[in-house]
Amino acid sequence: MACQRCGSLRMAHVCAKCSDMCSFQTKWRNSHDYVPGDAGIGGGDYVEFDYCLDCGQIQSEFPLPAMEDEP
Repeated sequence: MACQRCGSLRMAHVCAKCSDMCSFQTKWRNSHDYVPGDAGIGGGDYVEFDYCLDCGQIQSEFPLPAMEDEP
């Protein structure tokens, strides 16, 4: 898999189990709960995403849809 921004092949995959101890903050949300499924970083018990080791781009479809608690 190549980076969707710069084309680099230097990719990393992050998978972390954090159960109900995830801290997530935006202008509309300040939670200490499970990983939010609408944030593009995993969901439930797992933080999971790929990112480029050259440019730092998180690999996903952007922009993400509005989160459920955004106005």
